[in-house]
Amino acid sequence: MRIFLLVVGTHLALWAHPHFFIDTTLRIESDRIVHEWMFDTLNSKLLLFEFDTNHDHLLDEREEKNFLDAHFYPLQSNHFNLVLQKGDQDERIEPLHVKANVVDKRIVILFTTLFSPTQPSIVCTIDGTLYSAYTLQNVQSVFAIETQKSNYDFCLGVTP
Repeated sequence: MRIFLLVVGTHLALWAHPHFFIDTTLRIESDRIVHEWMFDTLNSKLLLFEFDTNHDHLLDEREEKNFLDAHFYPLQSNHFNLVLQKGDQDERIEPLHVKANVVDKRIVILFTTLFSPTQPSIVCTIDGTLYSAYTLQNVQSVFAIETQKSNYDFCLGVTP
C-alpha cells in the first residue's frame, strides 16, 4: 500500500508545478494595460525548436501565428489567465494587438487589454491550474497601485 501511495503521490506531484515560467511586465495607462509576457530561457529554447521551422531564431508571420494558436489563444477559456475587476464588476477581457517575437533568445508575447478604472479595481495574472507561473518583474502605472505577489501569480490593487 505504501508503494502504491508513493507512486500515485509522485505522479500527482509531477503535475502540480508550473511548466512555463513567465516574467511579466505591465504598463497601466489611463484606458488600457500593456502586457509583456517573457518565457523563461529553457522553455523559449524548446518552443523555438518546435515553432521556428526555418531555424532563424525569429518568429516569422506563419510561425508567430502557429505559436499564438498553440500557446496563447487557448487561454481564452480561462480569460487569458487575467482578472480585471472594477469594484465588484468583472470586466470583459479581449486581448488586442497580440504579437509574439524573440528578444535575447526568449519568446515574448505582447498584447493590450482595454481597462479604464473609474473606481478601485483589481488586476491579476493567475493560472488556477498552475500550468504557468507568472512573475511580476516591473509595473508602471498612471494610477496608485498596491502589489500582492506569490511565486506563481500576482494581483494589483489599482486606485484611480
